[in-house]
Amino acid sequence: MACYMVSVMWAICFAGEKFFPEPDIKFRFDRPEIPFVYPGRRFDWDGTDLFIKHEKKYGSSRHLSNVFNVFVVMCIFNIINARIINDKLNIFSGICNNPTFCIIFVFIAIAQGIIV
Repeated sequence: MACYMVSVMWAICFAGEKFFPEPDIKFRFDRPEIPFVYPGRRFDWDGTDLFIKHEKKYGSSRHLSNVFNVFVVMCIFNIINARIINDKLNIFSGICNNPTFCIIFVFIAIAQGIIV
């Protein structure tokens, strides 16, 4: 699971501007014809300004917010997968039998919504 999570995070972080969609044209900044998220890196690979020129006006980048959001959602699904340690195929069996698990799961989901 860790290899999968690292692979997805690297793909979104370093190549997300080539495949992660951006529906709002105003957040595409100086490249409105490209339908993908504007890179969240402060500087481009050659050292020229990239997101740093928009950071003061718009705050944090939507690209890196998406990276964080995908990470937390993958962790939430990992919590569900990690609760079954034997060879059972149904990971949802008895999910509501443990109130501590349910409270933690709901708390994480609500905190994710508040943070983002």
